[in-house]
Amino acid sequence: MKKILTLLAFFLSTYSFAQIEKGTVLTGGNFSLETGEGASEFVLTPNIGFFVGKNFALGGFVNFSDRKLGNTKVTEFGIGPFARYYIGVTSTKPFIVTELDYLTSTSKTGELKNTENGFGFLLGMGFAAFINETVAVEGISGYRYSKFKDIDGVSGFALRFGFQIYLNNSSMRDLKRNVIGD
Repeated sequence: MKKILTLLAFFLSTYSFAQIEKGTVLTGGNFSLETGEGASEFVLTPNIGFFVGKNFALGGFVNFSDRKLGNTKVTEFGIGPFARYYIGVTSTKPFIVTELDYLTSTSKTGELKNTENGFGFLLGMGFAAFINETVAVEGISGYRYSKFKDIDGVSGFALRFGFQIYLNNSSMRDLKRNVIGD
């Protein structure tokens, strides 16, 4: 418990802005839940990336979606790479993002079950609003397209909210020192 509290104190005690340089690790994701009359949707998208150059990150993500509309249930799983390029030096850093994912979708209505494979991509802009040196809340908006075999492609506007943790070399040293000890 002491290590967890120390870790939490570390993240909340720093108030300078993240140095997004080569070697920084990016991890986080987004989550959404929607409910309505006869319908619900749950989406979880964790990610991890590495800054391969100043302000430029490459990484991967997993997307899990579970939707229910009436008596039809659709479960979708996606996995793929992403690239981000950050702009600016303020506490709110805009970025350009692109994602490409391989998708598997399974729909079930009563006893009828159907599974399809496909692909998707996102091209958009986002912002990371840093609340301290290592943690940022973020929003992403952009064009999203997905296509499954023998089904017309679906495209439209995507809007996401989530958080990211940025761990550069100095913050990782501080984390190790505070959690594991000298």
